[in-house]
Amino acid sequence: MLKSYLKIAWRNIVRHKGYSFINIFGLAVGIACCLLIAIWVQNELGFDRFNEKADRIHRVYQQLTVNGQTRTAPITSAHWRRS
Repeated sequence: MLKSYLKIAWRNIVRHKGYSFINIFGLAVGIACCLLIAIWVQNELGFDRFNEKADRIHRVYQQLTVNGQTRTAPITSAHWRRS
């Protein structure tokens, strides 16, 4: 049964070359994008996880609002320790 399904699918691919190319190309691009997004998410979630005390890592930053616009910048450790 599976053999006949594959034979029919192959015949349709050969018969409709342009349509088949567009579908297969779109599927390949979609799978490639999903894999790239998954790799990026894994990289972002795994950042600084090599450290034994990764749950104690924090980001210190200052936020300044001028004329309704908010600006965020990191604080150097020397400035942070003084205040």
